[in-house]
Amino acid sequence: MMPQAHSLGQSLVLHLAPGVLLTVAFLFAAPLVIRAGGSSYLALILCIPLILVPIETGLLLREKRKSGLPWKSMLLLRDRADVSLFAVLPIAAGLYVLSIAGTLLVAPFRSAILSEAVASLPPWAIVDDLPKNISAGVLFLGLLLSGIVAPVVEEIYFRGFLLPRMPISRDWAPVVNAALFSVYHFFSPWNYIAIFLAFLPLAYYVRFKGRLLPAIVTHCLFNSVGIVTALIKIS
Repeated sequence: MMPQAHSLGQSLVLHLAPGVLLTVAFLFAAPLVIRAGGSSYLALILCIPLILVPIETGLLLREKRKSGLPWKSMLLLRDRADVSLFAVLPIAAGLYVLSIAGTLLVAPFRSAILSEAVASLPPWAIVDDLPKNISAGVLFLGLLLSGIVAPVVEEIYFRGFLLPRMPISRDWAPVVNAALFSVYHFFSPWNYIAIFLAFLPLAYYVRFKGRLLPAIVTHCLFNSVGIVTALIKIS
């Protein structure tokens, strides 16, 4: 049984409002964290448990209470409890390759937009790479929050909850979902096209297969590989 579709306005607000609040919190926190000796990257990852997780999990819990359904039914999932990580990894690897291919395809456009942003925004507002001389402690915190916590919450929220309730056709819902997910990253507009192409395969996979775990693993890989590489370099 399909859940009741959100209205267009509902869908837009539920997709974008968490990103607006996250970005506002980041813009407020970044100068303070830098003044305390930290970095914009640290400010951003601290906004994950303070803003992103409470808002998105709060909306999910509200929907669960309202529907009275178990998680699996509420999210329309066909994931099996007995599926092992080893069974999921080949699918996640394939999705990850598609995601990386998408980002590489638009790398020149991304660089051009980033150059414009660097020229027009204060340096502390640009979070595009890991800071130089970053400590292992901040990297491990980033791995936990950006590499694991955020992907799990975002996939459940965007692909599990919002995607099946989009007020458009089954074929086009993944496109719009991936597009809104990219815009939700208001703090990094230079990544819009890259994020859209990276997460479009995940949106289509979840929409038509009904399995969320491979998308979660792929998202974790997408967010974690750079951090793990940095940890290896400083170890």
